[in-house]
Amino acid sequence: MEKKTVRVRWFDLVVLIVIIAAVVIGYRFTHRETVVTSRNIQYTFELVDNPEGFHELIHEGDTITDNVKNYYMGQVVSVEAIPYTIQVNDLENGVVREAEVPGRETVLVTVEAPVTENGGNLTVNGYFLVKTGLDVAVKGNGYAGRGYILYMDR
Repeated sequence: MEKKTVRVRWFDLVVLIVIIAAVVIGYRFTHRETVVTSRNIQYTFELVDNPEGFHELIHEGDTITDNVKNYYMGQVVSVEAIPYTIQVNDLENGVVREAEVPGRETVLVTVEAPVTENGGNLTVNGYFLVKTGLDVAVKGNGYAGRGYILYMDR
């Protein structure tokens, strides 16, 4: 009878080590623990190009929801109206200026909401994402508008 000898080649060892490393790295990426923290924040968004007096419809304590997906966005803390402005060309001086539009206003709404922080994302009730510059469509009791999130107090 002939005895078989097992020979280990270096190439086989390198392939085995690469496979084991790929499995370990894949497991670590798919089984990460996510750190989730909850807290209250205040963020401010603007509702642009509204008829004059629109801000009187929004009251402190109102519940605001997303007008597209119907997500809860928070509770109104404060409301402020400023004149609605647009950019116009000044052809005489060759510059662009801001001009107020009569009969229109921009409404700044500050909202307080409980958010969860998961990684770098802040979400209200796990659904509505709060990020500066995000386009929002909001609705409340008797009003709706569109605008952008301007800033948030973390």
